[in-house]
Amino acid sequence: LALVDVGLKRMVKEQLAQRKKESTEDTNTACDSKDEGTTPVLPIGGTIREYALAHSTLHRNQISSSLQHFTELSSQFPHHPYLLLQKAHIQQELGHILASEQNYQRVRALDSNWMEGMDKYAHLLFQLRMSRKSAFMLQQGGFIHYQFSGHGGRDKMENDSVTCGVEDELGQLSADLLDIDDKKPEPWVCLSLYHLARDDHDKSIAFVDKAISINQQHSYAHYLRGSILLASQRPDHAVVSFFRANDLQRDIPSYEGLVESYLAADKFKEAICTAKEAISSAPRDARAITLVGLALSQAPASQQNGEGKERAKRALKRALALDPGAPRPLFALVDLHASEGNFETCIKLLRDAMDGGKNDMSDSASPLSSSHTVTWNKEHGDVIQSKLAEIHTLSENYTDALECYHVAISMNPQNGLAIQGLERLEKIMRGVDPDEEMDGDGEIEDEDGGQEYY
Repeated sequence: LALVDVGLKRMVKEQLAQRKKESTEDTNTACDSKDEGTTPVLPIGGTIREYALAHSTLHRNQISSSLQHFTELSSQFPHHPYLLLQKAHIQQELGHILASEQNYQRVRALDSNWMEGMDKYAHLLFQLRMSRKSAFMLQQGGFIHYQFSGHGGRDKMENDSVTCGVEDELGQLSADLLDIDDKKPEPWVCLSLYHLARDDHDKSIAFVDKAISINQQHSYAHYLRGSILLASQRPDHAVVSFFRANDLQRDIPSYEGLVESYLAADKFKEAICTAKEAISSAPRDARAITLVGLALSQAPASQQNGEGKERAKRALKRALALDPGAPRPLFALVDLHASEGNFETCIKLLRDAMDGGKNDMSDSASPLSSSHTVTWNKEHGDVIQSKLAEIHTLSENYTDALECYHVAISMNPQNGLAIQGLERLEKIMRGVDPDEEMDGDGEIEDEDGGQEYY
């Protein structure tokens, strides 16, 4: 199927056009090499093989290998928009958000009327728009939610100009795509994400439904619809959309959506079965293994013969072994140990993640590495510091917790986890119940109109 893809046809045409311009001397050199008994490598054959490998590894969810093949092809055809688009998609899924954004921008610079895949670019802009909602991000999980902060650099500003700018970009992209062709699903998906960024779920659902009505085979539109429904606390309806997205394209994000929806609906058996299906689809993908760990950790002990927690730990440790420092299995494993009161292990895991991020900042780190130690931890140490402060708070080590929160805020003043956690810690240290609501004067609000019941 990869060999009949339109991208291959474009590459073949470009390669043939280039070969026609070759001089007679190059042709004679190639002939001489044949006479000497050597077999020259045909460029067109190598290109076809590389292209086929890029798509076959992508189809098998081996996205790191696929990125390497597309990078090799892109080095031969640096101005080919299709190759740049595929690189951008994979980098986005791996969490290389800024590199992905640069490739999307290059595609638009090469062809301002390019439509294919621009809804994923809108998704990336949405990720940047929502990147500061750290608390929401860590509580939700999933591709569209969890990777809100899976990037670095662009939101490290003292004011809100970047956030507003990203929202403006998302609106402008929607307008541009509508001007190009409003009979395609991509512009309506962009509009859906634009309104989702503005917390208007009704309009967001309406526009994604419009995209699906135009093309019912558009898997990302179904995935987005499921994500909106899940965020709206409608997991049973979200399952239907995620299932359709997974039926059209069996990728890890759609499996993530399914597992999270089943867990939110307290359908733990279905969540575990779906997570295991994800592993069969991508046996060496840390994200798939993480899903098994998450499902096992949340399932009731009665359904796991009392071994669910230990099996969850083994799965999460295996995921971390495949992708050291990956945030999702890291935080899930920390939460498991914290629920058992094993705070020393939590602290060790988080400190090892921070130290790993520092070590991988060296020049020896591979630019193609998919490890989140490289792409996430070194740029988001503030989130790990916030988690470390949370663990210190649970263990009643308030001095260290206070220090970690201040370090996190100094690294990123917009870190919502650190800001909320610090406010909670200060209440605890003052002897106030941190879960009580307080009015503007610092007094605890009484929802019963001043009446107190004892």
